[in-house]
Amino acid sequence: MVSSWFDRPLGARDHTSARATHQRENAVTDGAKLYPFFEAPQVRMSRAGTLAVAMLLIAIPATAQTFRPPDPANRPWTTAKMNIGPIYFAPTFELSGVGVDNNVFNDEQDPKDDITGTLGMRSLIGIHFGEPFVLQITQNNTYHYYRRYRSERSIDSGLNFTLEFRTKFFRPWARWNRVKTSQRLGFEIDERAERKTPTFDFGADINAAFRLGVSVAARRNRLRFKDTEAYKGQNLSETLDQVNDAYQGLIRYQVTELSELIAGADYTRDRFPKSPDRNNDSRYFYGGLRIKTGATFTGTATVGYRQQDHVKAGVPDFKGVTADVDMSVTPSEAFKLDVQGGRDMGYSYIEAYPFIVEQGAGATLTNRFAEHFDVVLSARGRWLKYDETMTGAKLPYTERTVVLGLGSGYFVGGGTGTRLGLLYERWQRVSPADGRSFHDNRISSNYRFSF
Repeated sequence: MVSSWFDRPLGARDHTSARATHQRENAVTDGAKLYPFFEAPQVRMSRAGTLAVAMLLIAIPATAQTFRPPDPANRPWTTAKMNIGPIYFAPTFELSGVGVDNNVFNDEQDPKDDITGTLGMRSLIGIHFGEPFVLQITQNNTYHYYRRYRSERSIDSGLNFTLEFRTKFFRPWARWNRVKTSQRLGFEIDERAERKTPTFDFGADINAAFRLGVSVAARRNRLRFKDTEAYKGQNLSETLDQVNDAYQGLIRYQVTELSELIAGADYTRDRFPKSPDRNNDSRYFYGGLRIKTGATFTGTATVGYRQQDHVKAGVPDFKGVTADVDMSVTPSEAFKLDVQGGRDMGYSYIEAYPFIVEQGAGATLTNRFAEHFDVVLSARGRWLKYDETMTGAKLPYTERTVVLGLGSGYFVGGGTGTRLGLLYERWQRVSPADGRSFHDNRISSNYRFSF
């Protein structure tokens, strides 16, 4: 994300997943006295809006599947705190998660509580020459604190470079991203295991005639755990260290100025240096909708079919319907709805399973009911389905995790980017596996400052 919604002045439009906006500030509306998210030129999208709603209804959120290239409508220099000629700079300081975690280790039998908090600094610096050339660098550093359980403390970091050449008919782009973190990976592993995930991807959008276009992209991703990291007796590096190569080709049809229908195919090679029996290739065919920054609906929604083929004969393969959703919707001036997720295969730390099926749903509703205040409701669920083992024998079971959240925030100075927030979350996991079920109540405060 280039800039958080709460980092913007009241009236600036928000867009998640590396989306920013160039819309101007808006005053308080008359009559109802609502304090809207934005006042943007309205791009009427009856066809695109209908398609987006349909995709949201049929898609089941989960792990990221399709490539998400940089948004060509993203103009972060318009909301940056400092502009010096073509150079823009936007630092953010955040003190988040300050509160009590009543079950630090997700242990139902012997829960441990502790005071925790996260201190983060994010620096965004970029250079642009009008619209055609954009180079952006983002650096994140966070310190995760636990007062009593020092083993859970960590310093995480991230660095991202994005380069784009934006022209009317041809837009090449490239990204390099490196993350070092010790935070939990997904909903399965409770251990805060240290790992590194360097990623490089590049691609190009080519616009042809009759509203048609073609996009190509390629990506290499690595996941490397620290050699000593283990969970429930299983060394995580042995089962999960992997190299992923992916290649994409898709056709685009422009529905409106900001929305397009897409149909494409991805080819992926997953290689596990320490668990070669998991090596596999997969083909993924999909179609959906992609909407750029500036519309009432923004984001991507796709539905497709994946066919996995393991290199080793006899290992069970995944074949099934997949879905991928990352959408933001603003149904009225004071409300914003974010929906993410999908359905796809994934990998378990349990060596016996060649793959698992991950699916779920999640939504966050934000109501900016006054100039200085907002309220946030969130709910998300995740299902992990285990079935066939490496030998083909079936050991089926399903884990279900549900997280409910309620929060509120106060904007110092009236939506200037400085926000003080309070959040309550209720976590619950139900699993037939021994020692996997747990529940937790987490109360935390957040302080976000943009300067």
